[in-house]
Amino acid sequence: MFFSIDDEVFRRLPALCVGVVLAEGVDDTGAHPAVDALLDEAARDAERRLEGAHASEDPRVQPYREAFHELGMSPSRYPSSNIALLRRIAKGKGLWRVNPVVDLGNAISIKYGLPLGAHALGEKDVLELRFSRLDDVFVALGETEPDATLASGELVYAVGNLVHTRRWTWRQSENGKVEPATERVAFPIDGFTGVNEDQVKAACEELATVLRDEFGATVQTLLATAGSSRL
Repeated sequence: MFFSIDDEVFRRLPALCVGVVLAEGVDDTGAHPAVDALLDEAARDAERRLEGAHASEDPRVQPYREAFHELGMSPSRYPSSNIALLRRIAKGKGLWRVNPVVDLGNAISIKYGLPLGAHALGEKDVLELRFSRLDDVFVALGETEPDATLASGELVYAVGNLVHTRRWTWRQSENGKVEPATERVAFPIDGFTGVNEDQVKAACEELATVLRDEFGATVQTLLATAGSSRL
């Protein structure tokens, strides 16, 4: 097992589905012009889609805004990662390059309008989507000390008691950060059954193909729903 969703998450979000791509043996050395091209093309398409509009008006992000409201979180104050990326594009800020694996994830996220995470995992790590607990620890990206504002009951991605992303897909941690030497990566792609499940599946397939072709990875692709939450 490498991925799990707590049953309480489905009680709060019964239509949730999460496509998960697990890549092992990732080789991130050298240049990856195909990934650069994919990211550039996705950004250009998003610019055209969002011309004269706010990212929050994109129909593809509305289910996430509604889900954040359902969870008691403001989607304006705590935008999901897909909205945050589209906001940068809509404001003409452009996209930063991190490393090819992360850039690939961003490209797929922008192309499909879906939140997509990239989590470095150890050989026996299990990535969980669950509500936070009192003993959880979150160190924000770029920081060195734990964030004292993390409270119990917040939807998080975590490995053990180390929180990888706060407020579902809002803010990333130093824990689980993907770096060039990372060889095992889990990519959860969040969606909703009956709403955008087909897009989640298509995004998983494209991501898996590029990971195999560009990074020589061995890939597993799975879909987690209320009926199959541990994979």
